[in-house]
Amino acid sequence: TNTASPGFTPSEKGIEEAFDEVFDQAPGRVIVATFASLISRIQQVINCAIRHKRYIAIVGRSMQDNVHIAQDLGYMNIPADAIVKAGELERYKPHEIAILATGSQGEPSSALARMSRGESIGGKTIQIVPGDTVIISADPIPGNEELVNRIINRLFQRGANVVYSEIARVHVSGHASQEEQKLLLVADIVHVGDAD
Repeated sequence: TNTASPGFTPSEKGIEEAFDEVFDQAPGRVIVATFASLISRIQQVINCAIRHKRYIAIVGRSMQDNVHIAQDLGYMNIPADAIVKAGELERYKPHEIAILATGSQGEPSSALARMSRGESIGGKTIQIVPGDTVIISADPIPGNEELVNRIINRLFQRGANVVYSEIARVHVSGHASQEEQKLLLVADIVHVGDAD
């Protein structure tokens, strides 16, 4: 992966600036789909939501499980009063809400896919409405493009503004590009040379 990409892979740090810009311009709820295992990205979204005075709902079983485990192990810092349950979203104004969801790869049973179809998630329906902004903070894994594009189309049809890496810098690869791979090869050659 990324062997054909010249240069260096951009830093994760640059994503937060893009998130801030999207959050700042979003008139309603912000829904962010990313890998449930990408704890640092989830923390970035939470930090951004807090800066923009938004409460956070976490939907999707794997996202909820990973966040709880990361908190228990001390890898995430989330103020207790920042989290709300999906069933409590109606108590808040849309511009006060951020939702973290599974489904960045178009998985049919994921939270984002269910929202795009108007189906319930754990007994609660979160309807996509005009004014919602959905950030897909991941690139499709090869083979998942059709699934992801289908969800993006459904989100647009429901009136959401959809932001993904082709539109804004809301994702960077977790894989090394050519220059980083060269550095790894050189380091490996030097290390092997030292062993002799």
